[in-house]
Amino acid sequence: MGTITLSETNQDVIKNILGKVTNVPMLPQVVMRLLTLIGNSDHSLHEVVKIVESDAALTARILRVSNSAAFFRGNQVHSVSKAILQLGEKMVAGIAIGSCTSDVFKSPLHGYESAEGELWDHSLRTAIASREIASKFAKGVGADLAFTAGLLHDIGKAILSEFLKGSTREMAQKCDAGSYDFLQAEIEHSGTNHAAVGEVLANHWNLPIAIVEAIQHHHSPAAAGDEFRALVYAVHLGDLVAMMGGTGTGADTLAYKIDPGYEEYFTVDKDAIPELMLLVQDEFTRTKSAVFLDEGV
Repeated sequence: MGTITLSETNQDVIKNILGKVTNVPMLPQVVMRLLTLIGNSDHSLHEVVKIVESDAALTARILRVSNSAAFFRGNQVHSVSKAILQLGEKMVAGIAIGSCTSDVFKSPLHGYESAEGELWDHSLRTAIASREIASKFAKGVGADLAFTAGLLHDIGKAILSEFLKGSTREMAQKCDAGSYDFLQAEIEHSGTNHAAVGEVLANHWNLPIAIVEAIQHHHSPAAAGDEFRALVYAVHLGDLVAMMGGTGTGADTLAYKIDPGYEEYFTVDKDAIPELMLLVQDEFTRTKSAVFLDEGV
């Protein structure tokens, strides 16, 4: 099912974590088909439309978002093809994911001292930043795939959080003292970390391998497979940009190390970072409520 390793000291905790993962509902087939298709660079708009139109609820949701205040362009949108052109495949994937995982993304992360909705805010910022990094700085990395991978990169925290409760302050203090980063702190207190748990959940959901790699290695991109490493570095930097923009997931915000190996895959001019952060903020403000269709959208 996953790559979490049992040991004499953590086997009971790990078994409980794995048990919780197996109780997470599977993603609907329409979501799986969309993610698989978008992960393949060789696909057409018609194929995306066909999948969306196979699900009446998703079709209605996408049409509603495309006609919402955040995206309205003066004319009502009545067809799925026009809605997808207006929103973009990245938003369609986000709507599909958000429609069936809102409880996961919106729940507070008590083990990280993170409030309700903060996981979603951070994930969306990371998705937007990852997409922009992929489209502007990385060659051969699909922007829509980077968006989806960024959206899901921290999903393991939703599972691991409850196993860290009571240890958060101590973990943060050790990180502040420079003893180690939060990933190592998670391992010390639970026997695993949120990236490894996320990989198990991603495999439980049968997500495309590119997204699994991004989830598993977003803090250790050099360990990703050659084929996926540029994508994972885009998510790695997108995660950092999101945290620098003020949206993390509580106690672990900015408590991770940056891997300088990204320079082998793309060059991000330091002067471009402030512009990137402003763009992410603008896009985040515009789209925050669209995926879950909060009241007022």
